Amino acid sequence: MDVAEAVALYAAGWFPMDDEDAAELPWYAAGQRAVLPLDTEFREGLRRRLRRDLRACSGLRLTVDRDYRAVLDLCATPPDGADVWISPRLKRLYRALHRAGVAHSFELRTPDGELAAGILGVVLGRAAMLESMRRVRPKAGNALLVATLDHLAERGLVLCDIQLPTPHTLRLGAELLPRAEYERRLASALGRG
Repeated sequence: MDVAEAVALYAAGWFPMDDEDAAELPWYAAGQRAVLPLDTEFREGLRRRLRRDLRACSGLRLTVDRDYRAVLDLCATPPDGADVWISPRLKRLYRALHRAGVAHSFELRTPDGELAAGILGVVLGRAAMLESMRRVRPKAGNALLVATLDHLAERGLVLCDIQLPTPHTLRLGAELLPRAEYERRLASALGRG
């Protein structure tokens, strides 16, 4: 799959999820899509809910695209006992999307530059599709999420898609949008609606 095809699928509301038994990389459009609001009220509430984690990570700083490959490798390494979801062909696609300026890494780093947590995402227009997050240090994942949402909002993005909810993202306030509403918001964020 080339970059143009992948970008078109993302722009149409689809996301990849590999099945190594499939001949080609499968893409999906869920009936409900999980999003994290980018408005000030939500982000301030999230900071209040996560204040202990933020305090524990107060010396860590956000960087963007400083070491995309390291974040991709981190996200592709499953926790003990977990399945790999970033397969070799997904890694190839994400590297190609990064070279094209579409895929980005959001990194939380210690003062000496050590990677504490990383998020992979695709940004099109004013929409971000956060694909994967992994942490190295305790509490760093939540702190990185807060910093990333602030970063996206400060740059005028209006949609933060996380595709499918987890119990953790639902506790943090992720919203579930029916497919039609998600597609409407995506079209607006891409300047088509």
